[in-house]
Amino acid sequence: MNKYTKIAAIAAVTLITASSSAYAVVPSASAKSVPVYQKNLHKKGTLTVGLEGTYSPYSYRDKSGKLTGFEVDLSKAVAKKLGLKVKFTQTKFDSLVAGLDSRKYDVVYNNMGKTKERTKKYTFAKPYIYTKTVMITKTGSDIKTAADLKGKKSAQSASSNFGQAAKKAGTNVVSVPGFAEAIDLVNSGKADVTLNSQDSWGVYKKAHPETKLKAKVTKTLDNTSSSPMLNKKDKALAKKITKAQKQLAKDGTLSDLSEKYFDSDLTKKP
Repeated sequence: MNKYTKIAAIAAVTLITASSSAYAVVPSASAKSVPVYQKNLHKKGTLTVGLEGTYSPYSYRDKSGKLTGFEVDLSKAVAKKLGLKVKFTQTKFDSLVAGLDSRKYDVVYNNMGKTKERTKKYTFAKPYIYTKTVMITKTGSDIKTAADLKGKKSAQSASSNFGQAAKKAGTNVVSVPGFAEAIDLVNSGKADVTLNSQDSWGVYKKAHPETKLKAKVTKTLDNTSSSPMLNKKDKALAKKITKAQKQLAKDGTLSDLSEKYFDSDLTKKP
């Protein structure tokens, strides 16, 4: 090998080595790491939230048709803390849980109570609302205590925590898609009672001051709490949501939202 051939060979090897190193050092955009809690998102960069959208004041459509409510504003604030966009998927209550199984959304914000049955299959972030369960009946009803529920017709979303409480109390559950339909059945006499949260009743009564219905809290019906509900595989996301809600509680956002929609702060554990 002569002098010039040797120099050319060395130059070629150097060029190839440099090129290989360049490819090895600079990763492609697709190879950039994604935070663990974002890996299973229904849509990249977006927190997709499942809710009813017909359950005031948690989530509902205002007069202009815009989706609003306590849980709508809360989930927007949580998504912002996580650096994500937010998208809402509206569906009937009994379809919400199935939607988590099929991953139609990442989390359910819909006044979901944490039960033993649900925790076997799903995971929950920290509760954001604490309230009491009430029995809603017509004025003059003979239902005075939880013991009087046995054998009565109760209008409930069967898979809800209130539906489970009604079954446990011995009622004959008449299945309905939501709170509004349950109230209609009690008003019409097709159901004797419906169990729901004290805050939801308060909002309904404020909007319908002429109502002939009444609500009674009993000592034997448990206090309830509402938590974000997620697929069992999304524990990392649940932890991030919990952290975000703690931050929102600390800066006063959570309390402000509760005051806005419930006229009281229901965010503190009793």
